[in-house]
Amino acid sequence: METLLFYTPGTCALACIVSLEWLGEPYRLCRVDGDARSSDAYRAINPRAQVPAVRVDGRTLVESNAILAHIADRRPEARLLPANGSWERDVANEWLAYLASGLHAAFWPYFRPDRYTTDAAHEGSVKAAAERAVRRELATLNRHLDGRDWVLQGLRSVLDAYVHAMDRWANPFVQMPEEFPHIWRHQKALAGDPAVRFALAAERSVDTDRTGTSCVGHVTLAELPSSPG
Repeated sequence: METLLFYTPGTCALACIVSLEWLGEPYRLCRVDGDARSSDAYRAINPRAQVPAVRVDGRTLVESNAILAHIADRRPEARLLPANGSWERDVANEWLAYLASGLHAAFWPYFRPDRYTTDAAHEGSVKAAAERAVRRELATLNRHLDGRDWVLQGLRSVLDAYVHAMDRWANPFVQMPEEFPHIWRHQKALAGDPAVRFALAAERSVDTDRTGTSCVGHVTLAELPSSPG
């Protein structure tokens, strides 16, 4: 199965890189920086110009929660999510939905306040309101992680990678150890994971050492053949 993941540093695409590493199957990465996301070449892959996107055997899938579920279901024995049809999987799907529509959405006005007001003078207030919303969602997650190592009890899953990709965005304005100690503990546990270290190194440079990982290399948008998607 030929797999190519499109990512931009600093985004929730980090979760997909980590999850692919945990999966243990070969894949390639395509880094899409800055203006490249609005290029015709990338819009042919994802018309909404967002990351992540994954191309699998010439077909394209977008949206983080859909990609993460796809990764987990490729090898059920890797136990990156509970088995389909189980109550535990229903709960995991609930978390995938919440992380996309709750935690992730809370950050949108923080990063792009201009999208939430027609008056530039109000952007500071929009950003302040976003910080309050993020803290509310972090409090929900912090309560859940009290007494748990992972989002799903006893199972390190793609949910943990998804949380880690996003909760780092709050570090500039949240005192994580004091305000949300259970999230802080979760952050520290994942920071030592080899897959997380690789994903962060890939964000820093396409020339990162890939020794011992499942990534088999980077390609550029210009190197890709056209595809029906």
